[in-house]
Amino acid sequence: MTDLIKAHLDHRRVWRDFDYCYPVISRRSRGVSLGVNLNPDKVCNFDCVYCEVDRLAPPKRKDLDLDQLDRELATLLDLTISGEIYEIPPFNSARPEHRRLNDIAFSGDGEPTTAREFPEVVARVARLKVQRSLELVKLVLITDSSRLQAPEVVRGLDTLMAHEGEIWAKLDAGTEDYYREICRSKVPFERILDNLLATSRRWPMVIQTLFLEWKGRGPDNAEFEAYCQRLEHLQREGGQLQAVQLYTVARPTPEPEARPLRRLEMDAIAANLRSRIPSLPVEVYYGPEEWA
Repeated sequence: MTDLIKAHLDHRRVWRDFDYCYPVISRRSRGVSLGVNLNPDKVCNFDCVYCEVDRLAPPKRKDLDLDQLDRELATLLDLTISGEIYEIPPFNSARPEHRRLNDIAFSGDGEPTTAREFPEVVARVARLKVQRSLELVKLVLITDSSRLQAPEVVRGLDTLMAHEGEIWAKLDAGTEDYYREICRSKVPFERILDNLLATSRRWPMVIQTLFLEWKGRGPDNAEFEAYCQRLEHLQREGGQLQAVQLYTVARPTPEPEARPLRRLEMDAIAANLRSRIPSLPVEVYYGPEEWA
């Protein structure tokens, strides 16, 4: 395994002695992404079969100290702007085209929008970005789509979208049964669909979908058909879908039966989706054994 692949595989929310902020080399961002973990307690309202977070190990801490979060992110921003971060493993293995700060992403050990501090943290991060003349650096919310219409989340999204924001929203299923099996959440599937429609009507949205081999099989034709119908419904009802990111299991998970689909399987799914909805851009991200 090359150092570059190791760097892509290493998405632990750990950086030195920091509690909330961490850097990664991101395939989807095609550069450095600075993560902001609003769920250090590892509590999540989803229990996806493919999640790599080890929820059996006790968390380092459970609270959010926003002043400390500010200091951690400021340090990482300065290291990245100066280029010093590329002297530190594993970032010294980054390709030249990846040696750039692409985004600051709200993505941690749980669903970031469940943190009551979400709107204030977004505002603080936006200020740090402006203070360093990083107006073009994106703010990305990576979300399971469960709380997109909560009033405090909408306030945070107003700020995020005013500062080069992007919403990357999860939709892993077309049917209620498959959603229950893969995402294992008590959040009703209809709420996910309602949130996606309401939010994409207001703001452009990227749909994130993880397809995998689960218990020896991938999603069947009926499930894929239902999934396509969900996307078509969003577009037909006025949803602004920027793209679909199709990806598969990339890192070890606590569930041994959650395994990545192979390149040919992912390519076939992408080709079918492009044929079905030609107006919708589709990006494909493969499992680690397929990485160049």
